[in-house]
Amino acid sequence: MDGVLEIQQDDLSERQLVTFYLNNDEFGVDIMHVREIIRLTDVTHIPHAPSYVEGVCNLRGNILPIIDGRDRLGMPRRQRDESTRVLVIDVGGKATGIVVDKVSEVLRVSLADIEIPPAVIQNVDIELLDGMVKLNGGSRIIMVINLSSIITVEQIEEFKQDALKAAAMRNDSIVKTENEEDQLVTFLLENEEYAFDIMHVKEIIRVQQITVVPNVPNYIEGVVSIRNQLLPIVNMRMFFGLKNIDASDQSRIIIVDLGQTSVGFRVDKVSEVASIPRNVIEPPPLIFSDEENGQIRGVAKLNDGKRLLMCLNATKLLPTEVVKNLSGEKVAAEQMNEMQHTIIEEEQLVAFKLGEEEFAIKITDVQEINRMTDITHMPNAPVYIDGLVNLRGNIIPALNLRRRFGLAEKQRDDATRIIIVDVDNCKTGVVVDAVSEVLRFERSLVEEAPQIIAETLDSKYISGVGKLNGGKRMVMIIDLAQVLHISA
Repeated sequence: MDGVLEIQQDDLSERQLVTFYLNNDEFGVDIMHVREIIRLTDVTHIPHAPSYVEGVCNLRGNILPIIDGRDRLGMPRRQRDESTRVLVIDVGGKATGIVVDKVSEVLRVSLADIEIPPAVIQNVDIELLDGMVKLNGGSRIIMVINLSSIITVEQIEEFKQDALKAAAMRNDSIVKTENEEDQLVTFLLENEEYAFDIMHVKEIIRVQQITVVPNVPNYIEGVVSIRNQLLPIVNMRMFFGLKNIDASDQSRIIIVDLGQTSVGFRVDKVSEVASIPRNVIEPPPLIFSDEENGQIRGVAKLNDGKRLLMCLNATKLLPTEVVKNLSGEKVAAEQMNEMQHTIIEEEQLVAFKLGEEEFAIKITDVQEINRMTDITHMPNAPVYIDGLVNLRGNIIPALNLRRRFGLAEKQRDDATRIIIVDVDNCKTGVVVDAVSEVLRFERSLVEEAPQIIAETLDSKYISGVGKLNGGKRMVMIIDLAQVLHISA
């Protein structure tokens, strides 16, 4: 999950946390570090390991160290139950599993809501926390875990080697070849289990205020606004002809990519992200109609057939005509027009730093933001072109914005980023000191750039200046066409 960070509207001003419980306290880890969520499986003990190390397990042929989240945070252990889950997290490119009491939800929080934890927190070592989130007026507190403090890459490798040595001494192996598996997001409707392929699931959110939409099928509850995008909501109970019930604290909306559009499906409860061997997923029974066969891609038989899981086909679940209408202007036209008007009156910019100065690029020109990567020198290139970078097989030039603006050179560090921009179908990487956030403000706050911006900065590169916080914060908006123009 590390590496490329796809730009979405508020990605840089928000963090997306997977939240979970330990001993009635709520914690969170950044979703970028969560590979998957699994049920607790058989664990092989590692001799002489720290008390919080449960052991290792076999995850699709790979050794996965397992640590007890309660023990690691200094809490008493407890008996595991149906809610117990293992968060498979990425620490420096290495996977490890953390046993938690229960996984709660995927939650978006503003960076402004993340506070420095107090010097003393009851039952939790402050060194293991990255921050605290206070929601609902402080009645709900989420402690953000500092993964690098929980366990290191070196420890993960040490646990793996100890496990292999112990297995060799016993003349057995803890690693076995397993069948290919599918990762499925499972959920409940009327005590029956269903699942979507995780590749189609974009996000899971709590049920929000839903705006009713006229002249749509009865299973379309309405729309919700998610980051200035209207999202149609399908009531899965009504879609499958079940009795409708009001949303509860456990109800969730699973946002699914249907190809032409995204739709939210309201379900009773999200269970887990499960890895299911493909050889236990059978074709749907012949008693299903052709339409139902299209909606259900298979039935997974688990626990010797005692547990059945209906695997849904996301792209064929809704009738084609309904999907077409949901992705068109027929859904909440008045609200859509109002929202579009608001967006037209706003500027959305990706802000970044060069030294102490703050600049910005229109978000419509930004494709993604990457950490710095290896740059191949290009002979006879302009002085402000650092060279070429390989972006997933595409070779693009890397422009040194400091040099382009005539600023002093600065050594790259962990904050250095390369912003991939696309202007006139031409991709270029722009190297900056650090990326700040995605800004959204009224266009009335943007003024023309003065003739002299700074002693070394040519005003032709600046299309305007955004004055924020009553003029206390100045953001220079870059004219990309001028910046990327290469002189002969």
